[in-house]
Formats: sequence, structure tokens, C-alpha cells
Amino acid sequence: MFLNFLRKTIKYGKIEIIDYDKKRYVFGSSGEFCSIRLHKKNIKKKIFINPELYVGESYVEGDLTIEEGSLEIFISIITKNYKNFDKIIYRKILRIFKRILKLLNKKNLIGTSIKNVAHHYDINEEIYKLFLDKDMQYSCAYFHNDNISLDQAQIDKKHHLIKKLNINKKNMKVLDIGSGWGGMALQIAKDTGAYVTGITLSKNQLETSRKRAKNNNLNSLVNFELEDYRNINEKFDRIISIGMFEHVGAQQYDVFFKKIKEILTDDGVMVLHSIGQKYKPQETNSWIRKYIFPGGYIPSLSEVLSATEKEGLWVNDLEILRLHYAETLKHWHKNFNNNREKISQILSEKFCRMWEFYLLLSEYSFRNMGNFVFQMQISKNLGSLPFTRNYVYN
Repeated sequence: MFLNFLRKTIKYGKIEIIDYDKKRYVFGSSGEFCSIRLHKKNIKKKIFINPELYVGESYVEGDLTIEEGSLEIFISIITKNYKNFDKIIYRKILRIFKRILKLLNKKNLIGTSIKNVAHHYDINEEIYKLFLDKDMQYSCAYFHNDNISLDQAQIDKKHHLIKKLNINKKNMKVLDIGSGWGGMALQIAKDTGAYVTGITLSKNQLETSRKRAKNNNLNSLVNFELEDYRNINEKFDRIISIGMFEHVGAQQYDVFFKKIKEILTDDGVMVLHSIGQKYKPQETNSWIRKYIFPGGYIPSLSEVLSATEKEGLWVNDLEILRLHYAETLKHWHKNFNNNREKISQILSEKFCRMWEFYLLLSEYSFRNMGNFVFQMQISKNLGSLPFTRNYVYN
């Protein structure tokens, strides 16, 4: 059944599988090529039942190794053939079952959110310093062309989003939901003089953000708190959220936008920067959800727009960044590999395999699987922004 499954699904590229008993099987015919070895008898059964989970798990555990080619080529091939997986009858049934489970899943409550954030963000911070840009922007950069460095692309991302906020008056109050290591909040304060509150659920990020505010003499303008957005009751002229919405959970979208409407001033503006996907709503990759982002979920635009409609919010502008995150992840992966020995010493080689798989799978989800980044500009009223979008590009 496993071999028949691969014959029906591998249409692009060529994969050779060396089984635990040294038998060799080849699937596909042309394009990229890689050879993989399965070291245990039960691996084929696991991958057949749930390839999204067990391919990554087998690689991290060393039960699946790359014999020829590279992990990147292997992931490129399987992601290009991904849509063929769902043409198999049992996979269609599995999709229906997952949709039912999605409806039964518990809501992403505050306590659960804190645990999920700690799982990913409260590991040794030195790891992030070894593969992110200098400002530690852990979200999609903005590439004007292929020759721009990661550091410059992240600077350009911040400036692009700040322009979309249209902070045009003195003493404006800004809320940064999911403020990370503080780079965006600090940039807003530097560029505009606005008063910025950054909230995060990560203790590590909070500590670093507060140190950075102090070191930049911005304590009078920027304040960071360990807080969930659902607990915020103060009004803000501007709200920004970058790379946090993927952790909200589909069942909380109505709660999220209801809170945005509640705390945004009447002439206020929000900019939401998030990963999205072009297909109808579906579950996030099970390996990513189990090992990298517990509680994570990538929305379809239909889900987001449905939630904004319920609250009567204006979506003034929507920009789709198709391959910007793929290029960002390409830089992260390169930096990660260049520092792999250091990272392995800080944590472990198993961690390196896990994050190598995560970074490459994420990159190719944008290249081959329909993921993108959207920047959505939201307001409560029709006249909150200029007549044209020239202010974003001037």
C-alpha cells in the first residue's frame, strides 16, 4: 500500500527509497533527484498513515536519512507533489476526519497560549541570535529585490508597516500585539515619537525587550508587558500585530477582532501581518503543530474576512507577499547552517535536525504549497485613512 501510494503521488521529481532490508524502489521519472534510506521496518506504515507527521519525525530521529541529494531537494520534491496526496481516497477520508477534530479542538485559552509560546520562544535565546537578523525580527522580511541583505529587508519591512499605520499626529498611542524582542515597537517610537505598548507571552522576549528599551533611552516612549491581548482594555490610536495571528487559533478569530474593535479609537487603524494560505480552511501540518508551534494555525483569507465582517470593520488595504517569506527563510536556513556547530553545542544535534527540517519545510510551503503573507489594514470608520495609498510609498 505504501509503495502504491508513492507511485500515484510522485509525479514531479525522482525519489529512490532504500528499505531497511536494502531493497531499492524508484518513484517518479524526471526533475530533481534524491535517495533516502529507511532504517526501521515500521517506517513505511507510519508514513503511509500520516506522512505529514512521520516524515519529519523519522528524519529527526535518524530513522530516515538522505543518501544522495539533500534534505532541501527531498522537501522540494514532496512539497511539489503534495496536492497529489489528497487525490487518494483514504486521504480524502482523513481530511474529513481532521476537519471534525478541528471543530472539537479546545479553544486556545490564555493558559494554553502561554504554554504554547514558551515551547517555542523561551528556548535559549542565543539560538535566535545565530540565525536571525541583527534586530531579531522573527517574521517575514520585505525584499525590494534579490540583492538585498536580510538585515536591510527587515529594516524595510518595519518602515513599510509603520507607513501603513499612518501615525500622523503627536502623542498617538500604539499597541504592538506579540511584540517579540521589541524591535518593531522601538522602531515605531524612534521614527514617529508615538507612545508604544508592546505585549508578549514570552518571559525571555519581555526581558530582552525591556533591556533594549533602556539601552536605547526609549523607556519614556516604550513599555513592554507580559500580557494576553484579551486582557487589554485601554484604547489605542494604532494597533499592529506581526507574526502573532498564526497563534490565535481559528476558534478565537471572532474574539480577536471583537477585542480590536473594542480597544481601537474611532478613527484608529490596525495593521495585521500574518501568514495565510490560498486554499480553503485546512489543518496546519501535524509535525509543525506537534514539535514547533503547538496551537499554531494558518488561516485562509475567507476565515479572516468573515471575522472582520462580523464586527463591521473596514478592510482598507490588503497586500499579499507571495515569496518574501520564502526568501526570508532561505536566509535563516543559511545562517542556521553556518552556525550549526555552535547551535548543536548549545542544545543538541537532534535539535539541529528538527529545526533544519522546520526551516526548509516552511520555506517550501511558500514556494510550493500555497502559503503567503498578508498585510491587512483595518479601521472602524471609512474616513480614518487618506483617499489614496500614496502615503505608504512616498
